[in-house]
Amino acid sequence: MLAALLVLSSLTAGGGDALEAYSTVLKQNVSKGRVNYPGVAAMRDDLDRYINYVATSRVPGGKNRASAFYIDAYNALVLASVLDSGQPKSVLDVKDFFKRKVHTVAGKKVSLDQLEKEILNPLAKDPRTHMVLVCAAIGCPILDSRPYTGSNLERRIEHATVRYIRSPSGARVSGGALAMSKIFEWYAADFGGADAAVEFVRKRLKPEKNETLGQSPKVSTFEYNWRLNKR
Repeated sequence: MLAALLVLSSLTAGGGDALEAYSTVLKQNVSKGRVNYPGVAAMRDDLDRYINYVATSRVPGGKNRASAFYIDAYNALVLASVLDSGQPKSVLDVKDFFKRKVHTVAGKKVSLDQLEKEILNPLAKDPRTHMVLVCAAIGCPILDSRPYTGSNLERRIEHATVRYIRSPSGARVSGGALAMSKIFEWYAADFGGADAAVEFVRKRLKPEKNETLGQSPKVSTFEYNWRLNKR
């Protein structure tokens, strides 16, 4: 753990203490993607230390390092927004949860929605970012218990993608039918269209499940579970 934190510190241009604080918040309060929100609230000073760093920091150079910075910023701000909203049963209970509140990231005023759609996605140009941005819902990809900054982003983002698709929240195979998360419908254009989204998913299913689908499976999406990802 100490070695990992030293690596994180070396990659954050003076933000090592802040990133270490955020890393500790995640480690102590996130397990299998579920969040102990009262525990996060008790460590709010540590979370805010990281969020304040994000607000004033320069974006790291290089696409992967910058993408990791924005991914961590988004996920940390979601945690803070859940606390600020009184830990609702669902973020949908909060009007315009992703659009209304303005945050500061690297000196820019943005909503969560803008951070995702106007900053991270155009930078990364990678639909797998949808597998690591965590919207505080059970139906979304799970929150990792460590930051993405300072890690092998390519390896981890692919791991998160496969993990989500192979989970009941990501995709379900029954006979010759494939049911997918609404993410693949909402963001179909980012995957290259509806057909490309299906192929994206099929490529990452367990081989034996993909084989049962045949050449022309029946494809649908299932209802998204917006209940808070609390534990």
